[in-house]
Amino acid sequence: MSPSTRRDAAILLVVCVLAFGWRLGRLGLIDPDEPFYAQTAAEMLDRHDWLTPHIFGHPQFEKPPLFYWLACVSFSAFGRGELAARLPGALAATALVFLTWGFGRRAFGRRAGLLAGLVLASGVAFAVTARMMLTDVVFSACVCASCFAFWRAAEPPAPGASAGPRTGWIVLSLAMSALAVLTKGPLGSLIPGLAALAWLGVTRRPFPARGAGLALGVALYAFIALPWYAAMIAGYRWEYVRAFFVHENFERLIRAEHPANNRLDYYPAVLILGSFPWIPLLGATLMRVRGLLARGGATTYLACWFATSFVFFTIAQSKLPTYILFLFVPLALFAGSALDQLLERGFAGRAERGVALALAALQALGLCAVFAFPAYRAFFLPAAVAAGCLGLAALLLTRGPSAGWVASSLAATLALIVGATTWSAEAIEAETSARPAARALTARGETEAPVLASAFLVRGVYFYTGRGARVLSNRGQPFFTPHPLPLVRGAAGLEEFVRAHGPTFCVMRAKEWREIVAPAAGGISASSEAVGDKLILRVPAGAGNGTP
Repeated sequence: MSPSTRRDAAILLVVCVLAFGWRLGRLGLIDPDEPFYAQTAAEMLDRHDWLTPHIFGHPQFEKPPLFYWLACVSFSAFGRGELAARLPGALAATALVFLTWGFGRRAFGRRAGLLAGLVLASGVAFAVTARMMLTDVVFSACVCASCFAFWRAAEPPAPGASAGPRTGWIVLSLAMSALAVLTKGPLGSLIPGLAALAWLGVTRRPFPARGAGLALGVALYAFIALPWYAAMIAGYRWEYVRAFFVHENFERLIRAEHPANNRLDYYPAVLILGSFPWIPLLGATLMRVRGLLARGGATTYLACWFATSFVFFTIAQSKLPTYILFLFVPLALFAGSALDQLLERGFAGRAERGVALALAALQALGLCAVFAFPAYRAFFLPAAVAAGCLGLAALLLTRGPSAGWVASSLAATLALIVGATTWSAEAIEAETSARPAARALTARGETEAPVLASAFLVRGVYFYTGRGARVLSNRGQPFFTPHPLPLVRGAAGLEEFVRAHGPTFCVMRAKEWREIVAPAAGGISASSEAVGDKLILRVPAGAGNGTP
C-alpha cells in the first residue's frame, strides 16, 4: 500500500469514526423504529430462536433476519444497550464509505475517490442514518457492493490490457445481492438487476458471465438467500406469504404508508436536503452532468443505476427518506468526480460560480432558520457552530474551490453530530426517545399497575421497562403492519379499562393524549409528569368524572 493510499484511508477512517461513532450510544433509541428492531433482536436472544423474528412474544415478518442476526451478535458481545444496537449499522456505513472510495479511485482517480468517500460520509442524511438502528445502512452496503462487483466483472478492459475471465466478481455480486435479499427482501436483487440490465441495454454489451461461472454464482445466491425463506414458508405457509410478500412488499408498492410523502417531488427534496453540507457541490455537479456522462464507462453505469432506482422508488407509493439511502452512493461518486475537477481547474464559468455561491449562502442561512423556532432550542448550539462552519465555507468559496472550502463544509456535519450528542443530547433525547419517560415511569414505582402506551411509543416503553404491551389509541388499527397487542380504544375504552384493572399509567405524547381526552364528555382526570414532549399520566379509578 502506497503512502498516499494509507493517508487517504486514515483520513476516511477518522471522519467515519467521528461521523458514525462519536458517542454512538448517548441518545436513547429513537421511536418508533429503533426500539422495534432492538426488541425483536432481544426476543430472538431470549427465545434462543434465531430463525423466526418475534416481537411481543409473537412472530413478526416485516424484515428478513440478517440485520437481527447482526444485532444479536452485537448484543451478545456488548450488552443490550444503544451502542450495541447501533454498532452494526455504523460498521456497515464505514465499510460502504471505503467501498465507495475504492470504486471511485478505480473509476475516476485517487483524489476523486477520496473526495467521493468524504462526501458520502459527511452527507447529513447518510451520517444520521448510519447512527441509527435501521436496516437501511446494512442493506445499502450489500446492494452497493453487489453493484460495484458487477461493474468490476463488466467494465471494459483498459487499453492494451487483456479481457480475462472475471467469474469471481459475478459470484461476489450475486452473493452480496443475496445478503441484501436476506436483509430487506426482493429489492436486494431488483436494484442491482435494474442497474445491470439498463447498462447492458444502453451499451449493447453481453452479460459478462455464462456457463459454469454463472451457474456457480446462481448456486451461491440460492444457498445464501433461499433457505430462510423456504423455512418461513414451510413453517407459516400463507400467513408468512401474505404478511411479507403481499403486505410488506406489494402493498407498499401500491399503497402509501405515509400518504403525505407520496409526491413526485419527495425524493428530489430528500436527495437535495440530504446532501447537506454539499448542496453547493451538488448544484455544480448537476451543471457538469453532461460532461461527466460524456466520459462513458463507469459514469454511464452509475447513471443507469441511479436512474432506474430513482424511477422505481418514485413510482412506489410508500416513500421514506431511508428507502433511497443507497442512491447517495452514486450521487457521491458523481460529486467526488466533479469536485476533483473543481479543485483542479476552478469554476467552469460565471453561471456555475453564481449557482454554487448562491446555494452556499442559502445553505448557511437555512441552518440559521432553526433559531426562529423555540421548539428546536436543543439544536441551537450545534446549529450555531455548524452555521459558522458553513459561513466560512461560503466565504472561502468566493475565492474559488479549495481544500479549505472542503474542510469547512465537512466540519459542519461533524459539528452537528458532536454537538447534538454532547451539549444538546439530553434535550434532544427527551424529544426523540422513550428512554427518559421510561426511566421516569420506573421511578414512580407501582410496578404492579398496568401501563398503556401510544402506538408510537409502545415499542420503546416496552423495550426499556418490560411493561406497557397494550396500546391506547382512537384508531381501530393504529399500525400499518398490525401488532398482536391488546388495544384500548379511546376515552371510553380507557375508562372501562381503569374500572376493570384499577389505577393505570399512560405514556403518551402530549398531542396524542389531547386526542384521547377530547371526545370524553366529562373529561378524564389524571396526574401527569412531562418528559420532553411526552406525558406520564396516572389515571385513577373514576377517571371519567374529572376534567381534562
